[in-house]
Amino acid sequence: ATRFHAEEMAALVCSMSGEPPVEPVVSRKSGHLFEKKSILKYLLEAGTCPVTGEELSPSDLVDLKAHTAVRPKPVSATSLPGLMGLFQNEWDSSVAETYALRKELEQVRSELAHTLYQHDAACRVIAKLIKERDEAVANMQEAVKRAAAAPAAAAGGDRMDVEGGGGGITDAMKDKMTEKSTELSKGRKKRDISPNLATEAVLQQFREVATYPTPNGTEACALDVHPKNGNMLMIGCADNSVLLMDRASTQSRPMVGHAGRVNRVMFHNTQDLCFSSSADSTTRMWSVSSGQSLKVFNDHKDQVTGLSLHATGDFIVTASKDKSWAFYDLETGTCRQVVADASVTDGYTTCMLHPDGLILGTATEQQFVRVWDVKTQQNVVSFAAHPSAVSSLCFSENGYHLATTGADGVKVWDLRKLAKQGAAAQAGKHFELQGSEGR
Repeated sequence: ATRFHAEEMAALVCSMSGEPPVEPVVSRKSGHLFEKKSILKYLLEAGTCPVTGEELSPSDLVDLKAHTAVRPKPVSATSLPGLMGLFQNEWDSSVAETYALRKELEQVRSELAHTLYQHDAACRVIAKLIKERDEAVANMQEAVKRAAAAPAAAAGGDRMDVEGGGGGITDAMKDKMTEKSTELSKGRKKRDISPNLATEAVLQQFREVATYPTPNGTEACALDVHPKNGNMLMIGCADNSVLLMDRASTQSRPMVGHAGRVNRVMFHNTQDLCFSSSADSTTRMWSVSSGQSLKVFNDHKDQVTGLSLHATGDFIVTASKDKSWAFYDLETGTCRQVVADASVTDGYTTCMLHPDGLILGTATEQQFVRVWDVKTQQNVVSFAAHPSAVSSLCFSENGYHLATTGADGVKVWDLRKLAKQGAAAQAGKHFELQGSEGR
């Protein structure tokens, strides 16, 4: 131990209290001086140096020897005015210290409030994500149940057999469709809206500029425009014929083969082919240049009312009033799959493939629209679109929306919300057409 005289001790103060210590001790690690009672009590609670924060134990303290003679009071404390001055100085120090503590307290309160707000916001976000996760899991479980029930339904006769030995949609076909969908979806997201897109004002100015009568005045039931030659029209007629007409010369060339009215016609977007579907339960593939019938697809049992070309250009889909839709491979000219789901109780009025080619939309005579996964042939969602028959449907080019027509007008649906809304789906927009029958 080291011995100090009283006057020397008066120059040393405790690092905790700021007062000269009665029983001084010094830390071996930091060299700071402390009042022995104060530092021992602090070490029992914290176990660290109150100044440096380092670990500190009583064995690290060294006692300092000092004379315990009572030091005389300072001259300023020997009179009442002197004592009042000392008390005033202590009061001023206490007020300054209290102000500093209050200021620090307000800052800590502000930081705590901000932290609590962030915690509350994080809890809300987590709760929302958990809810969405649970909904997604429930939807997935429901889809798995439907997929598991499909084979049983097929075994019970609810799903029609594939006619013509097609053998179903192969994995190679599914891979080709998936690859095409990925390619198109990536390009579509990067493409800006065309500045030449017709505005509402321009559409309101549309007027009839010409009329092209059909031979013998027969009713025109279907129409399509060639994707590369805007003057070439394909017309399906009520007298069972299909016409190829040159709009510039008004000359037409009939293609004969159907035994019933022609409900749908369609040009191929890249090949010298066109297609027609008829009330005679068949779909025909024609050569545009020669007008010859190249293939007859007769896999339906009632009139064919829907016809759509896949984005790859290698497949077509048809829909019929026999409550089924069929998938065809154009390269082999075969029907790969005919799908008749037991939940469909009414014949189809139309069908259309999504621009990316992985989903199919179908409409029925009794208000329902159904969306299908083409690769699995599973019904993804069904909903009542109109009060009565749905006469037509069309996907938007960006693939996000679906438009349907019925007796009550035109409705636009957001595909991103349909899966979650299910049978309770609500149209995003509804255009009521005066005097319209939804055609």
